[in-house]
Amino acid sequence: MSTTPVERVIKVRPLGQLHMGLRNLSGVDAFAIDKASTAPLPSTVLGAVGYMLGVVVNTSTSHVNYDFNDLRQLARGIAGVDLTFTTSTREPILWGPLVNFNGGGYGGYYIPIDNKLLSISNVKRYIEATIKYYEDPFGEEAKELGKLLINYAKSSSRVGIELARESKTVRRMFKVTYTSYKPEPECSGGETTYPELDFTYVLRLSKANEGWVADVVRLGGEGRLALFSLGEAFKPPTEGDFAIALQPILIHADRPIAEISGVAGLECVEEVYGVLSGDEFKVRVIDLGLGFSEVGRFRRPMLKALPQGTVIRLRNSDECRGALAVGLLSELGYGSLYRVALS
Repeated sequence: MSTTPVERVIKVRPLGQLHMGLRNLSGVDAFAIDKASTAPLPSTVLGAVGYMLGVVVNTSTSHVNYDFNDLRQLARGIAGVDLTFTTSTREPILWGPLVNFNGGGYGGYYIPIDNKLLSISNVKRYIEATIKYYEDPFGEEAKELGKLLINYAKSSSRVGIELARESKTVRRMFKVTYTSYKPEPECSGGETTYPELDFTYVLRLSKANEGWVADVVRLGGEGRLALFSLGEAFKPPTEGDFAIALQPILIHADRPIAEISGVAGLECVEEVYGVLSGDEFKVRVIDLGLGFSEVGRFRRPMLKALPQGTVIRLRNSDECRGALAVGLLSELGYGSLYRVALS
């Protein structure tokens, strides 16, 4: 089954703190420490959209024999398309996010990089400094770039305990990470105000779903809520050989390897420059879970990924030209790219 989807810009506004865990807290550890995503991941957002649209997913899959069947059905129910598991696409079901604000003196769109934001007006300068950093690691470019970033999210942790079902004794302890979204406040007349924040995505919907309306739904774990609404039309940039990852780029390799050619998911990537960390750029690889399946009541598997904010150079081949997402599960929106033309 395949139809031609329509594009809609959606805004996701957190209504308080969110918890978007990146890995399963269960295991043999007596004290487990959570890791969380700052921006909502594609499987999280699409799961909420599917709930609003009344998409029914039937699966007998578990974490043991996981076959992506729940995500296949979700893609079909939302966009009317079948996943082909290509590692690059010009038409991801979900592209983004960019961040924008309602008030507070913050104009335009911003690219999220962990807990900081980069204005799209400074993207070219950011990419150029990334390239110069590898030519002269002791230069001032990376140090100056830190001044372009603004804080927008803050993480806090809470300690919990898990009780044994029968004995009610403490089975283990864990630390859960929550994210609150408060950019630098604007102070005027002695009053401090925090602007409201929206994560902005481009969503592809089947024509049967194009009439959806705004709603408040659960997003992420622990029953946290967000407001989903329609936004102003926005077209992702498709030109340029450089890009910043708006979502983690999912990858896989059978063995430790440094050559891009040996990594599944990077077929359209010519070079990886890394992500700004302090006053230097680092190529990092993280563990990333695909979220919790509400239908199957299990946590999807963990994969490796290049983190959000990673700067890459793309191959200028026919199959890669114009790609808006790269990596494993790019059709869902993992590996969404903000492409940049330097000349």
